[in-house]
Amino acid sequence: MYIVITRPQFTADEADAITAKFQSGLQRLHLRKPDSSIDDYRRLLSGIPACYHSRIVIHEHFQLLDEFSLCGVHLNRRNPEAPAGWTGHISCSCHTLEEVREKKARFDYVTLSPIFDSISKQGYASHFSIDQLEEAHRQGIIDGKVCALGGVTPGRTEMLHGLGFGHIMVLGDAWVQPELPVVLTIAGSDPCAGAGIQQDLKTITHCGAYGATVITALTSQNTLGVQHVMPVPAEVVASQIRSVFDDLRVEAVKIGMIPNAEVARVIIDALKQELSRRNLPIVCDPIMLSTSGTRLMSQDCISLIVRELFPLCTLVTPNLPEYESLPALHTDITLLPSSILVKGGHADGDEMTDTLMLRDEGRTQTFTSPRIPTTNLHGTGCTLSSAIASQLAFGRSLIPAIANAKRHMDCAISGGRNLHIGHGNGPLWFN
Repeated sequence: MYIVITRPQFTADEADAITAKFQSGLQRLHLRKPDSSIDDYRRLLSGIPACYHSRIVIHEHFQLLDEFSLCGVHLNRRNPEAPAGWTGHISCSCHTLEEVREKKARFDYVTLSPIFDSISKQGYASHFSIDQLEEAHRQGIIDGKVCALGGVTPGRTEMLHGLGFGHIMVLGDAWVQPELPVVLTIAGSDPCAGAGIQQDLKTITHCGAYGATVITALTSQNTLGVQHVMPVPAEVVASQIRSVFDDLRVEAVKIGMIPNAEVARVIIDALKQELSRRNLPIVCDPIMLSTSGTRLMSQDCISLIVRELFPLCTLVTPNLPEYESLPALHTDITLLPSSILVKGGHADGDEMTDTLMLRDEGRTQTFTSPRIPTTNLHGTGCTLSSAIASQLAFGRSLIPAIANAKRHMDCAISGGRNLHIGHGNGPLWFN
């Protein structure tokens, strides 16, 4: 698990910075402000979307646990005891291997620090040699319940996992501003902004990346359905793609609505050219029908993208009706044109199960989550595929990228379920 500790002092826009880390896949945050009041804590927590509160551990002001539905507490020399009756997550600080041996059985995990000279505390030097840590691992002192803290940088994480640490905790290096990855979405425009380019941009931004766009079609649509589609001329689509690739370092591509074979051809040619120079994650959401049932892709276009576009992709994300209408995907996994994520939202039941078919590994994996009761589901496919592309842009491998993207989509579905936008199938919303 990857864990970030807040800086001791409050900073401007800190809630936004913390939210951005959660959006880009942070699993847990330790809120540690030793000299701050409970009201200071409340203000910061109130600025972080509630869907992330269950990933926050606090070091002080334990009475806020229930108020904000937080994950748990971290014990240290200032606060050595958990609240009476607390049965949730508890972790604690250790500074010697003897402390680790003694305490780790009683806690969800313990931190050992400083492993290296601290980045954030001047003069806070490591007490441990690599030989000592290797020996502690051999003796079973350092294992999956021990978290490495102190001087941790990205270049040291592989070494720390090799030393047996189950978790990595970061303070100083976590707050160095990273370069913003660019995600290119190639899709149609939705004037009511519930799907298409507009929803892609909202999702990519929510995931902490920078969205660039190529528009393939102008649609007239709203929450009631699609009234008109005007394809953008193929040469204009090709020109847009060249403009983006000539100037921006794109780290991932999401492809949505492709209205005809001519537009599909210029997209395929542009991606082949870019892929000849470098690896580039590509996620294709094959939008063949709108939610209201309008056909959005011609048959010759479908044949072309299955034959030539899908093999260029990292992942293709059809829903159940789309998957059932594509015979080329009903084959041995190793013969698929790409890895396929079949979205299960159209199936009945209180749970939704998406099935990932990993072509290169010849196996499947499922992702199951509770069904959120709502009719506001316009743009779910755009949201999930854009979120997966964003996670891949941050360098995540496919399975963690999908798992993180599904959490983003669940947040958006929950955020939109009580919205009253339009008179039909309403949009999702990121709180």
